Amino acid sequence: MLEISFQSDREAEAFYRMLGCQPEISLLASLMPPNQVHINAGSLTIESAVIPALIGFITEQMEHMLILSIIENQFFFKDRDEQQQILHIAQSLMEGERSDIPNIRGFFDRADCIKEALHPLLKPDLSFSFHSFLTFRLQDYKKRLAQYAEAAIEEYKLEQEYQNFIQFLREYVLSKSSQMDKVHIFYRKRFVICDEYLQEMPEQTLRSYVDRSLLYHHPMYIDSALLAPLVCIAPKSLFLYTDEPDHGMVQTIQNIFQERVRICPLGTADAFQEDSSKLS
Repeated sequence: MLEISFQSDREAEAFYRMLGCQPEISLLASLMPPNQVHINAGSLTIESAVIPALIGFITEQMEHMLILSIIENQFFFKDRDEQQQILHIAQSLMEGERSDIPNIRGFFDRADCIKEALHPLLKPDLSFSFHSFLTFRLQDYKKRLAQYAEAAIEEYKLEQEYQNFIQFLREYVLSKSSQMDKVHIFYRKRFVICDEYLQEMPEQTLRSYVDRSLLYHHPMYIDSALLAPLVCIAPKSLFLYTDEPDHGMVQTIQNIFQERVRICPLGTADAFQEDSSKLS
């Protein structure tokens, strides 16, 4: 009989329920005190049902706790809120949901990674501790988790820097007197800044509005041709015409100017469409 010991009733019950989802083994398993699951199964059933159940239990029930432990004990992030934000990023990286981050692909082979550790271990007459298995047998899997945790931390730091940058520019705009009541921006392949009469503003004119100290304090972040003149003009109203509202710079402008911004489809700019050469 295969006997698996867990650290708590909750863990044992969670794994037992997962076994219950496997029709060929549900009648062969029993929940036994203290915190044990007994499985009266042969090698073929272990291969076809027990191993998949353990893989599911680890990835669905234990993985987030392993990542949180790595975040806290390897990278020393103690704040619970920060840990949860980093965990969320790590999980999205592992699921391949963050295509915007280069050189990071989803952890799609995690089941194979766990199976390689389980396969030589599980025997019909084995008695073992699940947490000893986690500690000593899943080194490759946990090493991969640590890589995703590290990438998530770097992304978290970048996002924090971005939020601080946005907050600084937001406060900067609020502190300034508006140099123009209304500005129109058009985006199709490139950004075009226009005055309230929908006339493109020359580059030299835009440069004349720029506060040089702003560029000095944030040289790596501020786009000197677009973002710097916009925040220095601090218009009371900003109309942004684009068919790509999810574009990164469009989102940045919206985050800075908030209620001052109105995002419109390019097709609504009838007056501007009369002179389409400005977007060519």
